[in-house]
Amino acid sequence: MTDEVKYIGSYDEWADREAELHPVIGPVSLYGDDGQRRSQATVLTEIGKRHHLFHDEGGDAYARVQVGDHAEVFLIASADYRDCLSRAYFDLSGAGANRNATGDALSTLSAMARFTGPCEPVHLRIGPSGDGIVIDDGSRSWGCITVSADGWRCASRRMVNFRRSGKPLALPTPTTGDLSRLWRYVNVELADRVLVAAWLLAALCPHGPYPILLLLGEQGTGKSQSSRTLKRFTDPSGVPLRAPPRDDKDLLVAALSSWVLALDNLSGATPQMSDALCRLSTGGGFSARRLYTDSDETLIAVQRPVILNGIDDLASRPDLAERCIHLTLPPLRQRTTEADMAATFAEDAGPIMAAILDGLVLALRDVNTVNIGSLPRMADFTKWAAAGVPAMGFTREEFVIAYRRNQSEAVALGLESSSVASGIRKIIERTGTWKGTARELLSRLNQDAHDGDHHLPGWPHSPKGLTTILRRLAPSLRHVGIECTRTRDAVNQYLTLSCKPGGEVPQVPQPPSETAADGRLVDMADAREVCTGDRVEFEL
Repeated sequence: MTDEVKYIGSYDEWADREAELHPVIGPVSLYGDDGQRRSQATVLTEIGKRHHLFHDEGGDAYARVQVGDHAEVFLIASADYRDCLSRAYFDLSGAGANRNATGDALSTLSAMARFTGPCEPVHLRIGPSGDGIVIDDGSRSWGCITVSADGWRCASRRMVNFRRSGKPLALPTPTTGDLSRLWRYVNVELADRVLVAAWLLAALCPHGPYPILLLLGEQGTGKSQSSRTLKRFTDPSGVPLRAPPRDDKDLLVAALSSWVLALDNLSGATPQMSDALCRLSTGGGFSARRLYTDSDETLIAVQRPVILNGIDDLASRPDLAERCIHLTLPPLRQRTTEADMAATFAEDAGPIMAAILDGLVLALRDVNTVNIGSLPRMADFTKWAAAGVPAMGFTREEFVIAYRRNQSEAVALGLESSSVASGIRKIIERTGTWKGTARELLSRLNQDAHDGDHHLPGWPHSPKGLTTILRRLAPSLRHVGIECTRTRDAVNQYLTLSCKPGGEVPQVPQPPSETAADGRLVDMADAREVCTGDRVEFEL
């Protein structure tokens, strides 16, 4: 089943269809036909049968409850739906329902939703709608913003199931687009603004992969304020910033409760957390033992936009570094009070939100035709952002150049953070090529290492550990011109380290010299770094 809306048409047509499929049942009575008072569980179940019960692809049971002129969607097992049933019972009887009766009713309603109810997609904040996007505006009226290649509009009613979790707040009401006002609240360098705009477009796309926005800077550079502001335009919450999770399970719980995960004031990331963030960015499964069982397992696949901020370099592992947009925030030139900032933000939020929606409209229109030359890592994000940024005041060339440069810097950062990579580069600088077993390479690295390197986290202590590290470093080493190949004979497996054939190392593309007649980018000329033994030269 595709992750799309099952019905496209006018609201009135949809309402008529719903009325035909789910005819209104008479009012719930506290007494049966025999005049006897019915049990609390029976009354609560009758109340729940008036709701639209269904399940999603994962088998989770939901109820859609009509409240006035709008519908609200609840996970049946949630505390919010329990409160919904309890409130309805109190309005009917003037008394509260006991916990056991409520639990029995919820079990029955959950079974009905799972085994007899239809299967319908359920979204958190963002969802696909035909060829467009629908966004839960977070308001009390459960309205939405619909976006298509023809434009965007705010709607008070919708035909998409959105669930809400945590403490969601309403998105700003869009007016007339003006993204320039955003930079009053997000402190980034002028050259990096296009990357922030690109991340905002990605965060409001219903499908990943999603780049991780990494905000680094010294104390007092506005990292937390910038994170809160970006969260405000993508997934506003009463608690916008979270403390770093302790493990994968905490990270998963946070991701299931928020569309945009903003982690504040991180001091590094463990290898396990780095791997979990990689899965969250580009897609992957999280598993855990099912409660009250020994052999059953729960598997959950989730992708989310993520914001990280901190003082230390957080993405030291190459695989995480290549999934990040790395931004170093400059010192603040002047400060203002929270009250003054809140007053101006109320005026600026609408134009900023409208500019982001304008970018989504253009991205939907041009994503399949935009040409950015050779595709980098995170290719889907790159094409999506390149298609949309012209509506936000930037050119596609500006984004492509800024993103490729940012990725090259990320690779360099990952290699600089690895003591093994530094040792390998020293060997190649001295010898040009090297061949031997993993054990011999480890011995050579140990000989060349400084006294403290052997005790650094991540330093290999066995040939197998070194082989694993080389496999992780291989793409980044290849980016700087060092090729690691494996061969074997009847006895041993050998590693060969050398410059790439021809010694050419791809670098950051230069600005395009010309543009095609239809406005699309043509291939860019690359600067070439030539490895010549103990020195490095650049050819332009």
